[in-house]
Amino acid sequence: MDMHFTENIDYKIKDLKLYSDSRGALFEALRFKSEKIPNGGQIYVYSVMPGFRRGDHYHERKGEWFCCVAGTVTLLMKANGKKIKKILKSKRPQLVYVGPGTAHTIINKNKEEAIMVAYASKEFDPNDPDTISKEIN
Repeated sequence: MDMHFTENIDYKIKDLKLYSDSRGALFEALRFKSEKIPNGGQIYVYSVMPGFRRGDHYHERKGEWFCCVAGTVTLLMKANGKKIKKILKSKRPQLVYVGPGTAHTIINKNKEEAIMVAYASKEFDPNDPDTISKEIN
């Protein structure tokens, strides 16, 4: 499935190819050119400690792409009144796109810290954060 992000969509989830051998594993998380992911944003890494959640917000003007690179998390999204729940695992990598207006949160229900890699289509501006709180239950 192509993930060309030129369309106006709420979200997409794409399985990524995991390459493994005795040295470890590799997957290509963000392919900017072939997936037509816009430049001008920022890449960031964050962790979610056991028993905690991060997110519970949406953005009015920016999209986000993210994947779990260590551990397992539960992704909750709400778009156009529809709730989506997805388990993201580093051992089965998936790329998630969340479009403007789609509320999202990441929950770590496990005993190990989880690590996420993300890209936002616009750099964070503290004077215009474009982050609107919205708790997802």
